[in-house]
Amino acid sequence: MTGTSSTTFQEFQGSRVSYVPDKPGLYAWYYRPTSIRRESTPSTLTRFLSSDTRITTHVHQRYGVRTIGQSIGETFLGAEQQAVGAAVAEAFDAAQSFLDWFFRSEQFVHFCRPVYIGIARNLYERVYSQHYLSLTDYWDDTSQVSRFIAANNQATVQTVMDRLDLPHSFALEARVRGISSKDLMVSVLVTEEMPAAIGPDTPTSDSSTRRALERLLQLLSDPICGRR
Repeated sequence: MTGTSSTTFQEFQGSRVSYVPDKPGLYAWYYRPTSIRRESTPSTLTRFLSSDTRITTHVHQRYGVRTIGQSIGETFLGAEQQAVGAAVAEAFDAAQSFLDWFFRSEQFVHFCRPVYIGIARNLYERVYSQHYLSLTDYWDDTSQVSRFIAANNQATVQTVMDRLDLPHSFALEARVRGISSKDLMVSVLVTEEMPAAIGPDTPTSDSSTRRALERLLQLLSDPICGRR
């Protein structure tokens, strides 16, 4: 705390996200499963750690003719090109008791990438109303997103956006990647230093100040589901 300015760091998970303060600040979402299940937790980790990468190739020929090819990229690890799912499964097979402890550790967030990171003029509106409640709605069996995923269980975030004409959002990313609201923890840093020029916390708000700050935060933290 310096002068009249102050900052407060807090963490919330599950229904306690409703207690996020209605003040300006920074926020970061983390995947922190409330219980580790060998049959489901590795598959959830695999879904959101596997990059949703589109590769577009342009071949320019004479007379303005172009050939354009598109494909989906898949992430592999190391010289042996191990798939993400295999790497996750191997870690759980080798040390599940350690991973049980790790996800419950109070220092957990210092050793992993955030799922999503951003800034807000009003943390309660952004984090609880727009993110948490929207994700809860997307998990409802009757929602168009749930119905589409049930019929297309390999659908990517981009596919869901295109087919259902939905804008990109953290809630949509989390739902498609199979992360439930109860397994998400949010860290918030309340601060009076947030510039007013970031604009309102509406889905369509994209001021140059907000865009610049969130791009820098993404470069610094490398979130799994960043802005597009």
